[in-house]
Amino acid sequence: MPGPRVLDLGIGPGIGAIAMVRADASRRHVGLDVSAWMLRRARRRAARAGVALPLVRADALALPARAGAFDGATAHSVLYLLPDAAAALREVRRAIRPGGAIAVLEPRAAAPDLLRALGGGARHAIAMAMWRGMSGLHGRFGEGALVDLLRAAGFEDARAWPVLSGYGVMATAARPG
Repeated sequence: MPGPRVLDLGIGPGIGAIAMVRADASRRHVGLDVSAWMLRRARRRAARAGVALPLVRADALALPARAGAFDGATAHSVLYLLPDAAAALREVRRAIRPGGAIAVLEPRAAAPDLLRALGGGARHAIAMAMWRGMSGLHGRFGEGALVDLLRAAGFEDARAWPVLSGYGVMATAARPG
């Protein structure tokens, strides 16, 4: 029997989705992005990795999926870039089956721990600084705000916590069964 179907919202270059497929090959990931350029990068990266990764060009605000088509969804650095994150989460909720789950990682509003980031090495610190700079142009989330956004979209059991030396906030929630 095929494993869980997971929507990767805003797949970008595919790095996270490829890692998730490698971690559990029974999951069937589908990558979605509005950018044809990012999808080309993800397609090339998946081919080099030998990973089957269906990709779809579409807008997060109008997912080309029937209601309940996915068992879960992931989103990494997507919500802060959207004009209406709440509408996108409602659309993801529609596309996830009852009892399915969502996991999101977004830039965090609170001040990060620069010394901890430096402890992760120069590459990590530079990546976090660049993410912090870019998110300053678009927006960041506090833990409470992200939980509230998920709840307002109709998810339950929402929780959020700081990650990546305080530069990111991770949140999970479930669609009511």
